[in-house]
Amino acid sequence: MLNRFERLNSNKQVVYLLGLSEAIIKRLSTSPNFNAAKNALETCWEWAETKKHSADDIYNLLDDGTEETSLFMLMQDETEEVNELAFGCIVDAVSYTNWIAFQNEGLGYLPTPIENVDLSLVEQFLDGFYHITEANKILAERFMTLLEQNNVNEIIRNRAQIKENRVPGFFHN
Repeated sequence: MLNRFERLNSNKQVVYLLGLSEAIIKRLSTSPNFNAAKNALETCWEWAETKKHSADDIYNLLDDGTEETSLFMLMQDETEEVNELAFGCIVDAVSYTNWIAFQNEGLGYLPTPIENVDLSLVEQFLDGFYHITEANKILAERFMTLLEQNNVNEIIRNRAQIKENRVPGFFHN
């Protein structure tokens, strides 16, 4: 899967991780940190679609300088294994989006946690994603094929269907 991921352009890579994150976000619906995770995904989708948010804006969701509201800190609050895995995947997706956003802005600096982003983060994401449920391997494969065969802008425009798990061939057999 990593070989196929590497062949995608950076926008499709971001959309791949965000789309898979949408498949698992509902697992966090009972978590007190659900809204923070959902907001971070929404911000990343908006960045993928319109570049509305800066790389610094996205980074502030990950680490806002407090020990209360940043995703890096909230992730540590999860105690159920599935919630830990799901939250970890979302943090990985936001981190990867942030890394691409910094590259697109051509900034000469990266915050320390983002300096370490590379394909190993994607591998970590996929490992966690696959451990949530065995069916996620099929979802990952189907969504990769969808991205390889379609225009990323069309997929982004139809992200509401992704969020509602209504993408034919992706969420359903």
